[in-house]
Amino acid sequence: MAIVAAVAVAGGLAWWAFAPQGGSGDAGAPGAAGAMWQWSSASGASSSGAPVTSILNDARWSNVNAQDQATLESALSKSPNAKAEASRIVSYVQYHRAFEAWQGLDEQKQARERRQLAEGLFKELPDRLKTGEFTLMEAALMGAVLIAEAEPDEARRTQRVEAWQAQLATIVPNPEDETRMAAQNRETEYMRRRATAFGEWQSQTDPALRTPAKLEQTMAEINRAYASGQ
Repeated sequence: MAIVAAVAVAGGLAWWAFAPQGGSGDAGAPGAAGAMWQWSSASGASSSGAPVTSILNDARWSNVNAQDQATLESALSKSPNAKAEASRIVSYVQYHRAFEAWQGLDEQKQARERRQLAEGLFKELPDRLKTGEFTLMEAALMGAVLIAEAEPDEARRTQRVEAWQAQLATIVPNPEDETRMAAQNRETEYMRRRATAFGEWQSQTDPALRTPAKLEQTMAEINRAYASGQ
Protein backbone atom coordinates (compact mmCIF):
# COMPACT_ATOMS: atom_id res chain seq x y z
CA MET A 1 0.00 0.00 0.00
CA ALA A 2 2.78 2.43 0.91
CA ILE A 3 4.60 1.80 -2.38
CA VAL A 4 1.45 2.21 -4.47
CA ALA A 5 0.60 5.48 -2.74
CA ALA A 6 4.15 6.73 -3.08
CA VAL A 7 4.38 5.99 -6.77
CA ALA A 8 1.02 7.63 -7.36
CA VAL A 9 2.28 10.98 -6.08
CA ALA A 10 5.88 10.79 -7.29
CA GLY A 11 5.25 13.19 -10.13
CA GLY A 12 4.27 16.00 -7.78
CA LEU A 13 6.65 15.21 -4.96
CA ALA A 14 9.43 17.62 -5.89
CA TRP A 15 7.14 20.62 -5.56
CA TRP A 16 5.30 19.30 -2.51
CA ALA A 17 8.40 18.28 -0.60
CA PHE A 18 10.44 21.41 -1.20
CA ALA A 19 7.87 24.20 -1.55
CA PRO A 20 6.96 26.38 1.43
CA GLN A 21 3.60 25.39 2.84
CA GLY A 22 0.83 27.99 2.84
CA GLY A 23 2.77 30.78 1.11
CA SER A 24 1.59 32.83 -1.82
CA GLY A 25 4.64 34.88 -2.67
CA ASP A 26 4.89 37.46 0.14
CA ALA A 27 8.25 38.19 1.74
CA GLY A 28 7.57 36.04 4.79
CA ALA A 29 6.54 33.04 2.74
CA PRO A 30 8.15 32.95 -0.70
CA GLY A 31 6.46 31.37 -3.70
CA ALA A 32 6.45 27.73 -4.75
CA ALA A 33 9.78 26.08 -5.35
CA GLY A 34 8.56 24.78 -8.67
CA ALA A 35 9.22 28.26 -10.09
CA MET A 36 12.76 28.29 -8.79
CA TRP A 37 15.62 25.92 -9.44
CA GLN A 38 14.72 24.86 -12.96
CA TRP A 39 16.47 21.75 -14.25
CA SER A 40 18.09 22.79 -17.52
CA SER A 41 18.28 20.39 -20.45
CA ALA A 42 21.82 21.65 -20.94
CA SER A 43 22.78 20.04 -17.66
CA GLY A 44 22.56 16.54 -19.09
CA ALA A 45 19.52 15.24 -17.23
CA SER A 46 17.80 14.42 -20.49
CA SER A 47 20.84 12.95 -22.19
CA SER A 48 20.56 9.18 -22.37
CA GLY A 49 24.29 8.65 -21.98
CA ALA A 50 24.94 10.96 -19.04
CA PRO A 51 26.70 9.11 -16.19
CA VAL A 52 25.16 9.31 -12.73
CA THR A 53 28.22 11.00 -11.21
CA SER A 54 28.05 13.75 -13.83
CA ILE A 55 24.33 14.27 -13.25
CA LEU A 56 24.82 14.45 -9.49
CA ASN A 57 27.72 16.87 -9.69
CA ASP A 58 25.91 19.16 -12.11
CA ALA A 59 22.72 19.06 -10.08
CA ARG A 60 24.40 19.73 -6.77
CA TRP A 61 26.95 22.33 -7.67
CA SER A 62 25.51 24.37 -10.56
CA ASN A 63 25.16 28.02 -9.54
CA VAL A 64 26.12 27.34 -5.90
CA ASN A 65 29.55 28.93 -5.75
CA ALA A 66 31.68 30.13 -2.87
CA GLN A 67 30.72 33.77 -3.45
CA ASP A 68 26.99 33.06 -3.29
CA GLN A 69 27.44 30.99 -0.15
CA ALA A 70 29.46 33.80 1.45
CA THR A 71 26.70 36.26 0.53
CA LEU A 72 24.15 33.97 2.15
CA GLU A 73 26.28 33.69 5.27
CA SER A 74 26.49 37.47 5.46
CA ALA A 75 22.71 37.78 5.02
CA LEU A 76 22.28 35.45 8.01
CA SER A 77 24.91 37.21 10.12
CA LYS A 78 22.35 38.34 12.71
CA SER A 79 21.22 34.75 13.25
CA PRO A 80 23.02 32.30 15.57
CA ASN A 81 25.58 30.05 13.85
CA ALA A 82 25.28 31.90 10.52
CA LYS A 83 28.09 29.95 8.86
CA ALA A 84 26.67 26.54 9.77
CA GLU A 85 23.14 27.60 8.81
CA ALA A 86 24.31 28.92 5.44
CA SER A 87 26.02 25.60 4.75
CA ARG A 88 22.87 23.72 5.75
CA ILE A 89 20.70 25.82 3.42
CA VAL A 90 23.11 25.33 0.51
CA SER A 91 23.18 21.57 1.17
CA TYR A 92 19.39 21.55 1.21
CA VAL A 93 19.28 23.36 -2.14
CA GLN A 94 21.79 20.90 -3.59
CA TYR A 95 19.76 17.90 -2.45
CA HIS A 96 16.67 19.45 -4.02
CA ARG A 97 18.52 19.83 -7.32
CA ALA A 98 19.69 16.23 -7.22
CA PHE A 99 16.11 15.15 -6.55
CA GLU A 100 14.94 17.14 -9.56
CA ALA A 101 17.73 15.57 -11.61
CA TRP A 102 16.40 12.14 -10.70
CA GLN A 103 12.88 13.10 -11.73
CA GLY A 104 14.22 14.47 -15.02
CA LEU A 105 15.80 11.18 -16.08
CA ASP A 106 14.00 9.14 -18.72
CA GLU A 107 12.29 6.13 -17.10
CA GLN A 108 13.06 3.87 -20.07
CA LYS A 109 16.38 5.06 -21.49
CA GLN A 110 17.96 5.87 -18.14
CA ALA A 111 16.45 3.23 -15.87
CA ARG A 112 19.83 2.20 -14.42
CA GLU A 113 20.80 5.80 -13.71
CA ARG A 114 17.43 6.46 -12.09
CA ARG A 115 17.86 3.46 -9.79
CA GLN A 116 21.36 4.48 -8.77
CA LEU A 117 20.43 8.10 -8.18
CA ALA A 118 17.35 7.09 -6.17
CA GLU A 119 19.54 4.87 -4.01
CA GLY A 120 21.96 7.71 -3.38
CA LEU A 121 19.18 10.12 -2.49
CA PHE A 122 17.61 7.59 -0.14
CA LYS A 123 20.87 6.99 1.73
CA GLU A 124 21.04 10.70 2.59
CA LEU A 125 17.42 10.93 3.72
CA PRO A 126 17.81 9.75 7.36
CA ASP A 127 20.45 12.36 8.16
CA ARG A 128 18.45 15.08 6.43
CA LEU A 129 15.40 14.17 8.50
CA LYS A 130 17.54 14.34 11.65
CA THR A 131 18.69 17.86 10.79
CA GLY A 132 15.13 19.02 10.24
CA GLU A 133 15.15 19.43 6.47
CA PHE A 134 11.95 17.43 6.09
CA THR A 135 8.92 16.67 8.19
CA LEU A 136 8.25 13.09 9.25
CA MET A 137 5.42 12.75 6.72
CA GLU A 138 7.56 14.09 3.88
CA ALA A 139 10.47 11.78 4.71
CA ALA A 140 8.18 8.76 4.94
CA LEU A 141 6.71 9.49 1.52
CA MET A 142 10.03 10.36 -0.13
CA GLY A 143 11.65 7.21 1.24
CA ALA A 144 8.87 5.01 -0.15
CA VAL A 145 9.11 6.71 -3.55
CA LEU A 146 12.89 6.33 -3.74
CA ILE A 147 12.82 2.70 -2.59
CA ALA A 148 10.17 1.92 -5.20
CA GLU A 149 12.56 3.29 -7.83
CA ALA A 150 15.80 1.82 -6.47
CA GLU A 151 14.64 -1.73 -5.70
CA PRO A 152 13.39 -3.76 -8.70
CA ASP A 153 12.52 -6.89 -6.69
CA GLU A 154 9.01 -6.64 -5.27
CA ALA A 155 9.62 -8.73 -2.16
CA ARG A 156 12.77 -6.83 -1.24
CA ARG A 157 11.03 -3.57 -2.02
CA THR A 158 8.30 -4.37 0.49
CA GLN A 159 10.89 -5.35 3.09
CA ARG A 160 12.82 -2.14 2.59
CA VAL A 161 9.71 0.03 2.91
CA GLU A 162 8.82 -1.74 6.15
CA ALA A 163 12.38 -1.30 7.41
CA TRP A 164 12.25 2.38 6.50
CA GLN A 165 9.02 2.83 8.41
CA ALA A 166 10.61 1.17 11.43
CA GLN A 167 13.70 3.37 11.10
CA LEU A 168 11.55 6.49 11.08
CA ALA A 169 10.31 5.58 14.55
CA THR A 170 13.89 5.66 15.84
CA ILE A 171 14.72 8.97 14.14
CA VAL A 172 11.54 10.76 15.22
CA PRO A 173 10.23 9.03 18.35
CA ASN A 174 6.84 9.81 19.86
CA PRO A 175 5.24 11.37 16.77
CA GLU A 176 1.96 11.46 18.70
CA ASP A 177 3.37 14.38 20.71
CA GLU A 178 1.53 17.00 18.71
CA THR A 179 3.08 20.01 20.42
CA ARG A 180 6.65 18.85 19.82
CA MET A 181 5.93 17.77 16.24
CA ALA A 182 4.29 21.10 15.46
CA ALA A 183 7.37 22.93 16.76
CA GLN A 184 9.69 20.73 14.69
CA ASN A 185 7.58 21.20 11.57
CA ARG A 186 7.64 24.95 12.11
CA GLU A 187 11.44 24.89 12.22
CA THR A 188 11.49 22.86 9.00
CA GLU A 189 9.24 25.41 7.33
CA TYR A 190 11.43 28.26 8.57
CA MET A 191 14.52 26.76 7.00
CA ARG A 192 12.59 25.99 3.83
CA ARG A 193 11.50 29.60 3.46
CA ARG A 194 15.10 30.75 3.70
CA ALA A 195 16.27 28.11 1.22
CA THR A 196 13.50 29.15 -1.16
CA ALA A 197 14.51 32.79 -0.83
CA PHE A 198 18.14 31.93 -1.53
CA GLY A 199 17.20 29.93 -4.62
CA GLU A 200 14.96 32.68 -5.94
CA TRP A 201 17.71 35.24 -5.35
CA GLN A 202 20.17 33.04 -7.27
CA SER A 203 17.75 32.74 -10.20
CA GLN A 204 17.35 36.50 -10.62
CA THR A 205 18.53 37.86 -13.97
CA ASP A 206 18.08 41.50 -12.99
CA PRO A 207 21.36 42.62 -11.33
CA ALA A 208 19.41 45.05 -9.15
CA LEU A 209 17.54 42.13 -7.58
CA ARG A 210 20.62 39.94 -7.14
CA THR A 211 22.52 42.10 -4.71
CA PRO A 212 23.72 41.12 -1.22
CA ALA A 213 21.49 43.86 0.21
CA LYS A 214 18.42 42.38 -1.47
CA LEU A 215 19.11 38.90 -0.07
CA GLU A 216 19.76 40.33 3.39
CA GLN A 217 16.48 42.27 3.23
CA THR A 218 14.53 39.15 2.27
CA MET A 219 16.12 37.08 5.03
CA ALA A 220 15.32 39.81 7.56
CA GLU A 221 11.67 39.81 6.45
CA ILE A 222 11.49 36.03 6.84
CA ASN A 223 13.02 36.31 10.32
CA ARG A 224 10.48 38.94 11.35
CA ALA A 225 7.62 36.79 10.05
CA TYR A 226 8.93 33.77 11.97
CA ALA A 227 9.41 35.80 15.17
CA SER A 228 5.82 37.08 14.91
CA GLY A 229 4.51 33.52 14.73
CA GLN A 230 3.76 33.41 11.01
